[in-house]
Amino acid sequence: MKVSMILFSALSSIALYNPVSGTPLPGVADLAPESVSFPMFWIGTPIPGGPEVRLNGTAQEIVEQIKEINPNWEEAPAPTATTGESPTNVKRYFQNRPTCGLVVGDWAVVPYLRDPVISYLYALGATTCGAYARTCSRVSCHWSAAVELCNDRTTEVQMRCDRIAHAANEITNDCAKPAPVHWVAKGQWFDTTGYNVVVRKSNC
Repeated sequence: MKVSMILFSALSSIALYNPVSGTPLPGVADLAPESVSFPMFWIGTPIPGGPEVRLNGTAQEIVEQIKEINPNWEEAPAPTATTGESPTNVKRYFQNRPTCGLVVGDWAVVPYLRDPVISYLYALGATTCGAYARTCSRVSCHWSAAVELCNDRTTEVQMRCDRIAHAANEITNDCAKPAPVHWVAKGQWFDTTGYNVVVRKSNC
């Protein structure tokens, strides 16, 4: 574990700067999705009134870990116009609209994105999800349909889990196109402070 953490730290530092050209290297989302191996982290209180914990994994894995700690833990209800975070508030954190089809990787099947990939993120509600510095973290994935939180910062990024879900939903809405069997989607939505949410096909 210590060796892997040292290697990760070294790679993170190398990825920030190209000593040959003197220019920053491309964003971490430009890596092929097969290179995404870092899980997201989750911060919350599985037991109401209990201590705050930090877990690692996809949304699906984190839900399982939470229920191991507290079998009575209840998933956040599906958002509605009155209970979910305001779409206007969500869009305030991102630039313009998602870009479609440009990020590296193949297109993901829309029905799998809708449920369970995005729905698992909504299940975590207003708790905190995040990505470590200079990583693309796989936040939710099922049958090769994935949502990733890509962090180009030199520090970790934290945000509401349901905000990532909203962003993934907006990307899917904007970028979906018909395919021979199912509709598919692939896109990326950039934040104003150095991170982005990506929807694409991945290994999971």
